[in-house]
Amino acid sequence: MPFIDRIFSFGFDFRMRQGSLSTRHLTELPSRQPLTMFAATGLAGLTLNHVWPQPMRWWLSAMIAMVVLWVLVWFSPKPAKLSSPDNWLRTRCRTACWFGFLLFAFAGRHALDEQQYASATIREVLTNEEEPTVMIAVVDEPVRLQRDALENTVARTSGLDGIRDSNAYDREVQYQTRLVVCVRTMRRGTRDVPITGRVMVMVDAEREDLRPGDLVELYGRIAAIPPPSNPGETDQRIAARRQNIHARMRVGSADQVQLLPGGDVERDSLAWDISLQRWLADRAASARDTILNQIEPSQRGLALALTLGQRDFLDRTTNERLLVTGTAHLLSVSGLHLGIIVLLTGAVAGLLRLPIAGSVTLIVVVMLFYVAITGARPPVTRAAILMSTVILARLLARPHHPLNSLSLAAIILMLWMPAEIFGIGVQLSFLAVATLLLCGRPFSSALTPAAETIRVEERFDELAQQSQTAWRRVLTFATSWTGRVLWYSGAVTLMALPLVWSQFHVVSPISVIVNVMLSPLMALALSAGVMTILAGWWFPSVAWIPGGVCGKLLSIMQWMIDSAANLSGGHFWLPSPPTSWIVVFYLGLVAWAAVRPLVSSQGIRRGVIDAGLLVSWIGIAFGLATYPAELPEQTLEATFVDVGHGTATILRPNQNEVWLYDCGWMGNANATSRNIEDALWSLGATHIDGTFLSHADTDHFNALPGLAKRFSIGVIVVPPGFFDGEGFALTQASETIRQHRIPVLEIHRGQRIRQTGSSWLDQIEVLHPPETRIEGNDNANSLVLRIDSGDRVLLLPGDLEPPGTAVLTNTPRPPPGGVMMAPHHGSLRMDAEAVLQWARPLETIVSGGQRAAKPEVTEMLSAAGGGVHVTSREGAIRVRMGGDGGLKIRAFSQQPW
Repeated sequence: MPFIDRIFSFGFDFRMRQGSLSTRHLTELPSRQPLTMFAATGLAGLTLNHVWPQPMRWWLSAMIAMVVLWVLVWFSPKPAKLSSPDNWLRTRCRTACWFGFLLFAFAGRHALDEQQYASATIREVLTNEEEPTVMIAVVDEPVRLQRDALENTVARTSGLDGIRDSNAYDREVQYQTRLVVCVRTMRRGTRDVPITGRVMVMVDAEREDLRPGDLVELYGRIAAIPPPSNPGETDQRIAARRQNIHARMRVGSADQVQLLPGGDVERDSLAWDISLQRWLADRAASARDTILNQIEPSQRGLALALTLGQRDFLDRTTNERLLVTGTAHLLSVSGLHLGIIVLLTGAVAGLLRLPIAGSVTLIVVVMLFYVAITGARPPVTRAAILMSTVILARLLARPHHPLNSLSLAAIILMLWMPAEIFGIGVQLSFLAVATLLLCGRPFSSALTPAAETIRVEERFDELAQQSQTAWRRVLTFATSWTGRVLWYSGAVTLMALPLVWSQFHVVSPISVIVNVMLSPLMALALSAGVMTILAGWWFPSVAWIPGGVCGKLLSIMQWMIDSAANLSGGHFWLPSPPTSWIVVFYLGLVAWAAVRPLVSSQGIRRGVIDAGLLVSWIGIAFGLATYPAELPEQTLEATFVDVGHGTATILRPNQNEVWLYDCGWMGNANATSRNIEDALWSLGATHIDGTFLSHADTDHFNALPGLAKRFSIGVIVVPPGFFDGEGFALTQASETIRQHRIPVLEIHRGQRIRQTGSSWLDQIEVLHPPETRIEGNDNANSLVLRIDSGDRVLLLPGDLEPPGTAVLTNTPRPPPGGVMMAPHHGSLRMDAEAVLQWARPLETIVSGGQRAAKPEVTEMLSAAGGGVHVTSREGAIRVRMGGDGGLKIRAFSQQPW
């Protein structure tokens, strides 16, 4: 049977020898799998309040109305005959009331959770601007260490040729400490004011001594979670909301976190809870330290992510390669990890010859312990509930259906943490497990004549295989196993494709094969990692043995992941399709699964229809995702992306062309392109026609390596001598250009850019630098562009400063009333008066960080009477200049687009 046919059949077709789905099965679904129906109703209730939020009292009233209606139906006159239509209607009404009650109950649970989050008083006193404060709070979660975000390790260890330099890990790595605290008081002016709320605190030092329940005094800078400042950018407030985080705080040093006495005094009633949390935090920290001590430095990040689910030690390069190869889920502690833990525990119980009850108790205790020290995240919690249900059913010799068990896990999570259900990680976790269950088990366990005939045939096949030679049996088993796991991997990949594409902008066909190849190694590495932790606790002198095995296995996995990530055609970066089209996929999938068995198998095969539907959806999704954003004719659009202290300007002379003027920002040690790529994807872009790089300061070009991985680039335009300098970032950019074979064009004043075939380039005039480099630094030799659109002019001067400023202002003046980007990010040290008098702009755009948002900068740039817009204050700034002379400026923070 074709692969695509098997995916869409969900394992229901008789040809797959797995059972069948029919309308009879659909009508029997509530009685056969009631928890599945309850979970679906609960999800609908959460979604209802998520999309249409209402106060808790509203949903409570609706629940009471359902109860009243149910009572009225129950006590209404009963018909004489049980089979009469009136009796059928009464039964359906009672069922509808029951499910309506559940629907509104879950909607109310979500409303209550939202109400509790919104009741935190810290939200009323903070703004998006950081302000210094002193705060007294209680540590609410185990502390987490992570690599210093400003560390340049990643860029140096990734290597220019994509090969890792493990020697770079030998130097001492700096760590930051991440705390989640519940606020007690916060300094407002000169008074300590009682405040409620949860804050994420980032300390630029190690404070491993802190434990849940500790009372601490923090000195730092605090701010609310900011909204997105660029189009297409992920809203950090959504993720913070799911974690019940209200604000974030930065602390500069370890001594600015003071441990106060009496952390547990006010919580005597929960002393056992605090003690348990502290003990678990100690065990988790001990496990982490064991991994850090016993695993070779280059594999510590992978080892911690694999065994404990702590991804904070993974560098950005590894995270990206895991994403593009579709293997990131292997490092998310979930069912596979828990299954291996259960198998190891079961083996120990067998060696100890424990009775069944003792074995089950040991397995459950170890499983819960593992869930706790890994943070009890939704995926592993889901796996623990599912596995506990299976174990309990086996112990009690009771039948169970995996979908019911999975639904029970969903119900518990929806009641416990309703906001997490809308997280991409939880959705992918449940989707993957549901796909495996539906593709690998019959929908109904009832025997039918056809199914019984198939089972008899399978017994004959088994007897025939036993008569084969040993090597033939091994080959047959290996072929069968490979086909089965490829089928499962392909099914999960396709089912997750819309969500992964939508959230991460990547489509990874190579993941089907890579996951199959990595799974056995991952199981062995995880087993070795767990043994390393156990040996570190009980037999420290021999912990290096399993640690060495784990490190070698992870090295092989790392090599396979790197090779797959560098494979041409293995993955594709794409803009996201509309959310509505993602919903169409999953709703259509459910509808087609129900209707498919009713479609006649005569004529066009069902597999052909399946393939046609899938290809059609992907084709339409690709078309919707890559359709260029609307742009009026004869309009020049320039979007100044908010990248902090740096520059990235997206130029669109028409709807089908995209150009960049600079692409970088200060502190981008990893050479990533975030914010810029988000803004480009929001335009439907997959290709950049060209990139102007004004000069060789890293904050103007260090995002080029990241952009080149995600977009094809037509040409790089630079001023003379751009690549004559030195430095790692410049070398990396040069190597990126060489690897991707991007043509480079050097231009100077007086030249026209005609080598790319784009007609709009006739509108561009190069004003600076001259052909002969002037005395001064790179800033003084910045590439200055004048772009004409109708009667208006857009000026892009890079980081121009004296003596280059004097050279520019001695050239013919542009017409007044245009738009100018402030040179050098609005620096107060530039010759502002001379430039403004020469350019006479109507509006000035400042692409800069917090320093650019100072009132002095606005006052200086507005001295000539023009308006001033700062990206760090207003978000991305979009300028549109029409051919008729019209000018429209829009700030993303005020009017998102």
